[in-house]
Amino acid sequence: MRRCCIVGGGPAGMVLALLLVRQGVRVTVLEAHEDFDRKFRGDTIHPSVLEIFDQIGLSEALLQLQHSKIYGPTLRAANTSFKPFDFGRLKTKFPYIMLVPQSKFLQFLAGEASKYPEFDLRFSSKVESLIDENGSVCGVRYMGSDGLHDIKAPIVIGADGRFSTVRERAGLVPIKISPPMDILCFELPHLPGDVASGRVLGGFGMGRVLAVFDRFDHWQVGYVFPKGTYQKVRAEGLDSLRRSIAAIEPRLT
Repeated sequence: MRRCCIVGGGPAGMVLALLLVRQGVRVTVLEAHEDFDRKFRGDTIHPSVLEIFDQIGLSEALLQLQHSKIYGPTLRAANTSFKPFDFGRLKTKFPYIMLVPQSKFLQFLAGEASKYPEFDLRFSSKVESLIDENGSVCGVRYMGSDGLHDIKAPIVIGADGRFSTVRERAGLVPIKISPPMDILCFELPHLPGDVASGRVLGGFGMGRVLAVFDRFDHWQVGYVFPKGTYQKVRAEGLDSLRRSIAAIEPRLT
């Protein structure tokens, strides 16, 4: 039977695993964490991804997860608000960005993949090295909760994120394309009177950008500032940070 080992149980690894097991490929996913229940920043599922899930017959099930829909940002600048674009104008069955906790999305993928006997998901499995035979990678060695194990597979895929062990062990050098900015992410509570907007709230001020996402019981906030200035932001202290945020979005005061 064809076999594949995927290192990393994030969205990329789990979607790939689902697609492969549906084609009869035996897949083992190695995830270093003990479960999916942890904080993520990127919780968006875009129209193009929803279209793919529609093509494989899973969009309706995916949309059963508790989620919110982003139809476009409302931005504040120069004491006024404006909407630069509206996803509702897209010619698609899904003219919005779906905002759903990534842990729930991963659990959904694991549940769908588990319907196939070819799927094998192993938590608490941290890859230590690649298995090399005659100059070709043919598997991985990983540390599980019960010790070291080897998995032999003709295809090994590294989907283990920005600090990829697979990439480092294989000697692959990534092309850096990150934009010249840094982001502080944090949460603010919903207060009585807060209304869900179905939009991203945001604004500009003092060379900084604020993005606010509605997460049902709290607001997820991204505070964006020029790359390399984090120490300056930190040195200015929390009071300065609060004033800067309130200046951009007074409703968060």
